[in-house]
Amino acid sequence: MRLTGLAAAACAAVVVLAGCSATVDGQAVLSPLTKEQLFDPCTVPDSVIQAVGADPTTKGDNPFMSPRPEWKGCEWTADGYFISLFSTTNTVQQFRENDYLHDFQIVTVAGREGLQYLLGTWDPPHQCGIAFGSSQGTITLQASKFVDDKSPTDPCLLANNAAPNFVEILPS
Repeated sequence: MRLTGLAAAACAAVVVLAGCSATVDGQAVLSPLTKEQLFDPCTVPDSVIQAVGADPTTKGDNPFMSPRPEWKGCEWTADGYFISLFSTTNTVQQFRENDYLHDFQIVTVAGREGLQYLLGTWDPPHQCGIAFGSSQGTITLQASKFVDDKSPTDPCLLANNAAPNFVEILPS
């Protein structure tokens, strides 16, 4: 089994949309989503996984190796890398303050805005993610090259090539 670096990626905080639950002195009070309200990444149809070049039969529904109360996730193996899809309850501020994430860029994928970022300290980078806000938490697509992969392939190219297929099925 190859090391994926996903345990470290799972520690990354990502963007979340929260709903208003109450008003205090004329100001909205935000109520974060619960894990049960998050989008379930493991429900992605096999046709989407095949379209991005990954093998649906390699689905892993425990990419964190231990339960995480603010995350859900699934991963699939492709040729030389993993594609992972996560949803989280974390806030934008937590995401931007995470020192493990860097090189943030706003990207537009199939008309939907996302926040692209690199993970970790590898040089060249091995992991890239794109976070999309939704009514069911922030949904993050990540491409993670195998740790022993020495190819010059940009993981952000892998993530951006896969993203249009996922965006079609993500909740708004």
